Amino acid sequence: MGERAAEEPPTFLIVDDERVNAMLLEALVWARGFNVVTAADGEEAVTRFQEQPIDMVLMDIMMPKVDGYEATRRIKAMDPEGFVPVLFVTALTDEQRLAQCIEAGGDDFLTKPISRVQLNAKIDAWLRTRSLYRTVMAQRDALSSHQEHLEWEQETAERIVARATASKALEAPGLSYFYRPAAILSGDILLAARRPAGNLLLLVGDFTGHGIGAAVGVPGTAQIFYERTARGAHPTELLDEINDQLFRTLPADMFLSVALIEVDLRRGQLGVWNAGMPPVWLIRGGGVAATFPSVDLPLGVARDGARGRRQLAYTALPSGAWLYACSDGIVEATDAEGHLFGVERVEAVLTGSPPAAGFERLLAEVGRFRGDRHQRDDTALVAVDLDRLFAEGGIPGHGAGVAASWHSELVLDAATLANINPVPPIINLLSDLGALEAERQSLYVVIAELFNNALEHGLLRLDSCLKYSEGGFEAYYRERARALAELESGEIALRVQCDGQASTGHGVVIEVADSGPGFDYRTVIEAGGGGHLPAGRGLMLVRSLCEEVIFFPPGNRVRVRYAGGGAS
Repeated sequence: MGERAAEEPPTFLIVDDERVNAMLLEALVWARGFNVVTAADGEEAVTRFQEQPIDMVLMDIMMPKVDGYEATRRIKAMDPEGFVPVLFVTALTDEQRLAQCIEAGGDDFLTKPISRVQLNAKIDAWLRTRSLYRTVMAQRDALSSHQEHLEWEQETAERIVARATASKALEAPGLSYFYRPAAILSGDILLAARRPAGNLLLLVGDFTGHGIGAAVGVPGTAQIFYERTARGAHPTELLDEINDQLFRTLPADMFLSVALIEVDLRRGQLGVWNAGMPPVWLIRGGGVAATFPSVDLPLGVARDGARGRRQLAYTALPSGAWLYACSDGIVEATDAEGHLFGVERVEAVLTGSPPAAGFERLLAEVGRFRGDRHQRDDTALVAVDLDRLFAEGGIPGHGAGVAASWHSELVLDAATLANINPVPPIINLLSDLGALEAERQSLYVVIAELFNNALEHGLLRLDSCLKYSEGGFEAYYRERARALAELESGEIALRVQCDGQASTGHGVVIEVADSGPGFDYRTVIEAGGGGHLPAGRGLMLVRSLCEEVIFFPPGNRVRVRYAGGGAS
């Protein structure tokens, strides 16, 4: 059948071998302003139906050649989804014959002699039904097209996420992982990379929600993770960068719970920072050797008040230990009664399994616990056989190349300070032009502490005592943000000097000066950083990492010589 314009009046096919009957029906239909096509028998009716669009058929039953039953079957077969109503016009009253009409595909009856009122009522009813059917079919087609487009977009996004998160480090010896989204896309994220010194860095995270909305932050996070790790960023610095990115780009109700794990192959230790994730477990000898619970806010929740505060907790690694980390899709799996699998069950499975079987057994137990119910949350699980990783997974470490001696100076005014954090670019400069990768984090801490000291206490005149009240940190950094937004004058100068011939951090000299009135630095130093003295603890940390710390009166300029061999 051809297609007709939507505004054209409907066309009726009248099929009857009795010319008088056909003329009567034709007159009644013409009176309604409808188009009419006639056929003298069933065979001709099928031909007419093929030649042009038909909206309704008025079909006689008893005809030569091909009767109404067979003609109806052929018409319905030619238009399986078009829904062209076929109304049988018959003098038969036998119930068995009428049932045959329905079996042949007929939709209704008109009994002879024809009643104008009955005919018009039937026509109106079936035209309304056909119009509704066409509307439903159009909506179905539109939904189907939309669904196909949505699936294409999801599959494209899935490929983007897969490419963004792919890493050969996930193939490290002894490392096993399971990653399954609740929908096509996942809010869970699993990243692995090698630091320049050879250490393995793992990030197991969970964005708020699941599906497309939860996955939007994955590529950006992965890009920062891989690029910054390749450039030698320490885990603490990496967390600061990711937090900044997520805070700027994500909606207020979205954030990233994350466990960042470093396996230090040189020192034989494990470092973990956990914010909002289930515990990270160190399993050994059928028991829990160590757990690393959540200790901080997820990333993207708040703007950083001070750089470098997210410190990994390190512990020495015993032989025979296995590392396990997961998203809440494991611990929050539910059974038929709504009970959670829970942390305790996870620990029971891991400690009750042979070391090499814990990973597979945990997945199997979670599957049995959940049963055949739909997976409600994204699921990620990673396990590391640390003995095998240490035996087979080492790679030659490297640092930045040694350069000639150089110095650089950066001066930031009030407007710039409100929008730029100068610490990461300075660290990148040190890394690119001579500082060893192993010293990067200690240098980061020193520069960040000196800069924050100059900004918060030199220019903004904040009182650190506020931090020690209930809710003090939140209040302090809220006041910091307010004071920084209102800062109209002042500047901070940072000068970094590097002796390229030095083999350790001893060749790095950092000087920070602010235009503020200074402070009584002697009191702070003599107090050893105790009590509630402003910035005292930060300065004590700087003194522990530097071989020389010199303040210049009135306390608004400080020069330090980095000692080297500090934080890893």
